[in-house]
Amino acid sequence: MDTPMAALSRPGTFYGVKLGVRVLCAAASALAITVMVWRGSMLASPLTRKTNGMVRRPMGGTLRKLRTAVKSRVVGLGSCGVDFLAQVSEYPSPDDKIRTTDFQVFGGGNAANTLCALGKLGVRPRLITKIGTDSNGDLIVNEAENSNVDCTFVLRSSETPSPFTYVIVDQQTSTRTCIHTPATEELTPQEMHEGMLEGCGWLHLDGRHTEAAITLAQMANEKGIPVSLDAEKDRPFLDELITKADYLFTNSKYPFIYAEKHQGQEQKSTEDAMRTVLESLPRLKAVVTTMGAEGSVAVMREDTQNALRCPAWPIDSKTIADSTGAGDAFIAGCLHCLSRQKDLQDAMSLGSF
Repeated sequence: MDTPMAALSRPGTFYGVKLGVRVLCAAASALAITVMVWRGSMLASPLTRKTNGMVRRPMGGTLRKLRTAVKSRVVGLGSCGVDFLAQVSEYPSPDDKIRTTDFQVFGGGNAANTLCALGKLGVRPRLITKIGTDSNGDLIVNEAENSNVDCTFVLRSSETPSPFTYVIVDQQTSTRTCIHTPATEELTPQEMHEGMLEGCGWLHLDGRHTEAAITLAQMANEKGIPVSLDAEKDRPFLDELITKADYLFTNSKYPFIYAEKHQGQEQKSTEDAMRTVLESLPRLKAVVTTMGAEGSVAVMREDTQNALRCPAWPIDSKTIADSTGAGDAFIAGCLHCLSRQKDLQDAMSLGSF
C-alpha cells in the first residue's frame, strides 16, 4: 500500500556504499513517523527527528519496549526486490535529459519491507519468495538477513532475474513513479509445504506469487493460523486468495475496486465499500484501509456500523519525500500487535506511529 510519507536522512552504509538512511515521518494510514524498512531503520536506535538543524530523540524508551521478542513467528510470502531510487527536481517531460539530485539503492517489495520492519521490532519473521541467483538477489538476501529476517525459504533460480524497480522521486510534487521489472518465474503451489509454517503464529501475504499463496494460506487455515492479506489492486487469482484471509489491509482504492467488481454498483464512501468487502467474505474479521493524511479506518465484523479510526501523525509537509514503503511499515506495526493478541485499535496506533 502506498501513501504519502516523509523522510529525514542521516549517513548510513549499504554494502560499503554511502547512503542516506531514511527515518520516515509518515505511515501509510496516517502520515506517521515510522520505518523505511529496507532503507535503514529508526528502530535500530531511538526515534530521530530534525528540529532547527538538531536531531532530537524523544521516544527512545518507548521504542526499546517494542523490541520484546515474540514467540510466535510471522511468516510472509510475497514480493521482494531492489529499488534504484533517483530524486529529481521535477519530473521530466518526454525526450528530456535531466540529472538526479540524489541516487540511492535500497531493498524493496511489499512483503519483504513489512518483514524487515517486523525484524526491527523484535520479531523473527520468515520470508518465502523466489529470486534469481544474480547480484541483486545477493543484495536482497543479505539486507533481509541483516534486518533479522529468516531467509531459509527464499528460493533462488538461475532461470529468472531478481525483481528490480526504478523509482523516480519528483521533489517538486513529493510523488514518485515506479518502473518495475518483475521476475520471470513465480513460486508454484508444488513448492509449498507445511515445513514453511513450522513455528508460525501468523501468515502475511501481499498478493504476489498468488497461486502458491493460495496453497500456503489453505494450509494455514487448516492449522488455525491467522492470515492477513495486503491488497492494492485486482490481480489474477486474488479473488480466491482473499477468501482465505482473516484480516485485509488495503489502500484507499481497493475497497471500491472490489465492491464494484462483485456488487456492480458504485459505493458512496470508503466505509460503505469496506462494509461490502466484509459482507462478501465471511471469513474476514476486519478490513483496514489507509487514507493518507486522513489517517486509517477499520471496519470489523463484530460491529460493522461503527468504524475504528486512527488519526494522522502530524508532520512538517516540507519533509515529505516520497511514498515508497509507507504502507508496508504501517502493516508491520499492525501485525506486531495483532500477532501478540492486541486489539485492532492498538495495532492501528502502532502502525501509524
